[in-house]
Amino acid sequence: MKFSLKPLLLALLLAASEFAAAAGATPATAAQADQAAQLHANAPDDWIVYGDTLYTPVVDALSRHLDAARKAFDARDSQTAAKEMRAVGEELKSQAARADREDQSLIKEDQALMAADTKGRKETVRRLSAIAQKADAAAAAVDSGKINSKADLDKVINRAARADMDRRWLVSDVTTWYPVTEEPQRHFTDAAADYAAKEYKAAAADVRKAVAYLRLEAARASGDPKRELRSSVTELDRLAATLDKGAVKDEKKMDMDFAKANHALALEHRAKAAESWARKDYDQVGYDLKAAAHGLESSARWLGGEASAGAADTVADTRVLGDKLASGATWTREELSKGFESLGEGINALGQRIGGTRVAAKFHLENGA
Repeated sequence: MKFSLKPLLLALLLAASEFAAAAGATPATAAQADQAAQLHANAPDDWIVYGDTLYTPVVDALSRHLDAARKAFDARDSQTAAKEMRAVGEELKSQAARADREDQSLIKEDQALMAADTKGRKETVRRLSAIAQKADAAAAAVDSGKINSKADLDKVINRAARADMDRRWLVSDVTTWYPVTEEPQRHFTDAAADYAAKEYKAAAADVRKAVAYLRLEAARASGDPKRELRSSVTELDRLAATLDKGAVKDEKKMDMDFAKANHALALEHRAKAAESWARKDYDQVGYDLKAAAHGLESSARWLGGEASAGAADTVADTRVLGDKLASGATWTREELSKGFESLGEGINALGQRIGGTRVAAKFHLENGA
């Protein structure tokens, strides 16, 4: 393995006021400081596991209620299970309502954005609302005794519904999605360590945990980044199945799968940063740029020294720019344009190394004028 096997820790953000002071900018607002504090997060350590192969991280209110419902079934506590399933339904309704509000806001702000963005949000509203009804039905079935085991609950909240539930990531707040942006790489690193120790089942589990985050991120994506993420999910699912059998013989192929997944994440986060720029949501631009830099750096590390060295300056510069935007520090339009261009070139150069077919879209500075 070319990559260090030491587990990566989640990068902790500096307080927003510290960012501003370092840049010589005006102090951050109380809201920015509060958001920065919320972004100090530990790696999730709870997982919802379906059929031993499908993982969902417990990272937000919805997954916490769903996890609690399944645990209550294990403890034969139907009353608590029904209560938690109702909470699942309420959370889904709340997220659907938020998606609808954001959709209406786009309509008021920009008709051009409306055409591009609201179609996906309307579909998200429809699907989250439908799953909320399913959760309410499950709660009623628990109360009536028709569902009395975790396995029965999993049949009601079926695989298709679980996949649709990932759409909540599209309307999730930065304090939910940003703290876990480094989790895929951490699990890839753990999988490599397990593989080296011939712990193949553990390696497969870590790959599947990484896939869980890629599925969530794919829910935020559209166009080429979404296709790239879905392609990585398919490849990694195959890799996990092969690891389960102890049949992986080509370590370089495994490294390449991990590199491609991180490249897809870098591509997606840069695209989201451009979308946020068009909405003049500058702190979101910053966080997605920082996440894209991490994806680029992680992808390059799986390829070895030359790729890492080639990406290092771009990664460092992107993080500096991302910090400025996220904290409210001083930045210039020229700096931002150059940063997007450099990041895109870095992502595309790495894409050529891994045989990728998708490229970073051209950034249009005037979209956020």
